Amino acid sequence: MISLATRPATPLLETAASQPLAGGPAWLGTIRDAARQRALDTGLPTRRHEAWRFTDLKALADTRFVPAVDEAGEALDQRLAEGLGTDGAVDLLVFVNGCYSASRSSIGALPKGAFLGGFAGLAASDPAAVRGIFEADTEERPVADQSFVALNTAFFADGLALVLEPGVRLERPIHVLHWGEASDPAASHTRSLIRLGAGAVATLIESFAGTGAYWTNGATTIELGAEADLNHVRLQDDAAQAFHTASTAIGIGAKARYDAVSLTLGAALSRHDIHATIDGERAFCGVSGAYLLAGRQEATIATLIEHKAPWGETKEIFKGVVAERGHGVFQGKIKVHRAGQKTDAYQLSKTVLLGERAVMDAKPELEIYADDVKCSHGATVGDLDETALFYLRSRGIEPLAARRMLIEAFVIDAVDLVRDPMARSYLVDRIGRWLARQKD
Repeated sequence: MISLATRPATPLLETAASQPLAGGPAWLGTIRDAARQRALDTGLPTRRHEAWRFTDLKALADTRFVPAVDEAGEALDQRLAEGLGTDGAVDLLVFVNGCYSASRSSIGALPKGAFLGGFAGLAASDPAAVRGIFEADTEERPVADQSFVALNTAFFADGLALVLEPGVRLERPIHVLHWGEASDPAASHTRSLIRLGAGAVATLIESFAGTGAYWTNGATTIELGAEADLNHVRLQDDAAQAFHTASTAIGIGAKARYDAVSLTLGAALSRHDIHATIDGERAFCGVSGAYLLAGRQEATIATLIEHKAPWGETKEIFKGVVAERGHGVFQGKIKVHRAGQKTDAYQLSKTVLLGERAVMDAKPELEIYADDVKCSHGATVGDLDETALFYLRSRGIEPLAARRMLIEAFVIDAVDLVRDPMARSYLVDRIGRWLARQKD
């Protein structure tokens, strides 16, 4: 029997309690039922949770969402025309409101030992390949994130599945477009699995976009075997009325490399929780990005990177620009366990505020239990460089153009960390489009 916890139930959870669970095989149905009950018992995180004390979930919690439907209009076709994948240079996968759209996708010939497609298809054909990730959710994701991940498990329809056997290299990048569309508040939950065997190599570009009042709630599991290499680029450019929550759990094996760069531009409220665990010696974890916020946007990036093996390296750089009444949050923790000797970790958060009402909360942290490490962190918040602005204006550049040049130069440092030139150009183009929409 479904029951709500004794704490006051939010409209979001009340709706979840009455909605039918998503479909799937019998074994998944049992997992879905338990996940929903866990979400109802746990409740949504609040500001009393340390990791969530800067994130205001009231607008999301007070909304009653209906399940999203697999329908899209002309706006999706326009977005596809503007993006990657129309010229065959990448393998393109399109998800509409969390459902895989095979007719809009284009996947070329794949090498032997590679699976690329929908998560639901993989779960149906090879349950053993995915069943373990549900069992690990409660162990590998922070307690405060459990309700969102549990709701994802209960209601996800589909998501990305990328599985590469040892030694498999994908020559073409993969572009995954997650499209949301709804006239009334609707929720879609996307479950994704990226698993690279020893020595496997791939470049993955994910972009989130849409139109209307929708909520995208994603849960992703990434597993990298020894010496695997994943270049992961993520663009969050959702509609202005949208909500976006995501939880990514990453396991990194010996000498493996995880290189991630994200760009946050859209959604009224967004939050991305990243939990990376370095399990093998001499592994690298790069988690960096940029965010550009305006209006009343709220965006949170929360990272936890754990070093559980020696000689690991972490590089974490986030650049942000917050205008008007926007609110940005960066909470990053690097935790070095006693086994993580010789760890080299670097964390930096820098934000520019463009207005008296713009707000930024930054909380970088180091938690170190090893005695032979090299770790540093820092955070700065300030205004645009007035000297540089004066210099540009003295050269005849209009004030608005000068401000845009300085903003682009500030955030481009994070985007330059993208190794794939096509993906890097894609993000630079989106930054240019954001700047063109700003009036002052």
